[in-house]
Amino acid sequence: MTLLLLVALILDEAFGELKRFHPLSAFGRYVNYLETTFYPSNNRYKFLAGIMCWCLAVIPLVLLASVFIWICASYLPVYLYWLINSIILYFTIGQKSLREHASAVYEPLLSASNDMQELKQARIALSMIVSRDTQDATPNQMATATIETVTENTHDAIIAPIVFFILFGAPGAILFRLSNTLDAMWGYRTERYEQFGKWSARTDDVLGYIPARITAFLMALCSPLNFINTIKSIWITGRPWYSPNAGIVMAAGAGALGIKLGGAAVYQGVSKPRLDLGFGKAAELLDIKRSINLMYRTSVLLIVCIGLLEFLWVGLEALTSGLSNIAFDYFWMHKL
Repeated sequence: MTLLLLVALILDEAFGELKRFHPLSAFGRYVNYLETTFYPSNNRYKFLAGIMCWCLAVIPLVLLASVFIWICASYLPVYLYWLINSIILYFTIGQKSLREHASAVYEPLLSASNDMQELKQARIALSMIVSRDTQDATPNQMATATIETVTENTHDAIIAPIVFFILFGAPGAILFRLSNTLDAMWGYRTERYEQFGKWSARTDDVLGYIPARITAFLMALCSPLNFINTIKSIWITGRPWYSPNAGIVMAAGAGALGIKLGGAAVYQGVSKPRLDLGFGKAAELLDIKRSINLMYRTSVLLIVCIGLLEFLWVGLEALTSGLSNIAFDYFWMHKL
């Protein structure tokens, strides 16, 4: 298992998110088709239509992936079966892409000073990864928004797909990634999506509940000097957040980095009050780089933990087998 995870992360670091022919891009077009085709004009049916569209988007692809994996396991050599699983996992994670998007905000800001063109470039880059308004965002606001995106997507795009892969194989990773993508597309509290996207949002909350807490704990372990403060940040500021998973993860990131995230943000021209996350200083430009480093440390720590658990499991099996053989030999020797 550890080797499969390493191969997937190496593939992601080598190739990143494919600009063309990426499965999630095709999935996005399919989702848009479903929404256009089945979105009802009557408000009474929007919730049911959202459930139906979620099922049509996710279930056939997960079943297809399950059949494909079963065929591969039955007819292909083991090494090819492992490689295919790693490639599927690679398509469900986005570590390099996340780093590139964050760097696209960080680098113009680093050289911006009073250069309005650089500030404009950073705002455009930020608008590609957040749903809030960015046209008037200050450098500190952009740093906060970028760090929130990096920490939240450390869970959504890295840790959670890996956890589902470990528990349920490649179909599990696909299930989570597709569900999370639908939440990103439909899970908004707007007039259009309040009812239609409710099922997608709630399903993503349920699927991400355990992986989010694993991610938060890993982030705390990655910053041993801030471990206690990170746990306090999660418990005190993360739990009351309006999103049960994003709040936990972003609060962990804030605690691990020793900064403060959250606070009011502007969405569609309206300032939305949000609770503060963490107890530290306000986020600054250089904290973006620190959040990227935290993302990598978190994924590496997960792989190390899985490797240690596998090592202990193999050792326990060997010990159990050895003790069984000794007991068996002892029994037959005395019987004879």
